[in-house]
Amino acid sequence: MTVNSMYRSIKGRNILSKRAREYYKWFLKAHPPLEEILVPELPVKLTLLFHPPKNFRYDIDNYFKNILDCMTKGRIFTDDKQVVDLRGLKRLKDPKGLGYVNVIMEGY
Repeated sequence: MTVNSMYRSIKGRNILSKRAREYYKWFLKAHPPLEEILVPELPVKLTLLFHPPKNFRYDIDNYFKNILDCMTKGRIFTDDKQVVDLRGLKRLKDPKGLGYVNVIMEGY
């Protein structure tokens, strides 16, 4: 899911789209939040390796917000403001056709 499909404007207010709400619900079911926050209040460096489901052109910057929000909801870190270095790399497509992202997190 990209940031382009996450929000809808209704009467001048931006709200999460139905698709985004369903995605977060699915994510939290598949990846229950940790009991304790893994990295509380420390600055982190993230490298995201994008393996798309098929060969197509895409803007990786549209995927950052959703992934960071999922990491916050999953209690990996307290808030995405802890991310001080963020990089994204396009990789080869997923041979299974599902698509996935590898997240490499390091202290900063």
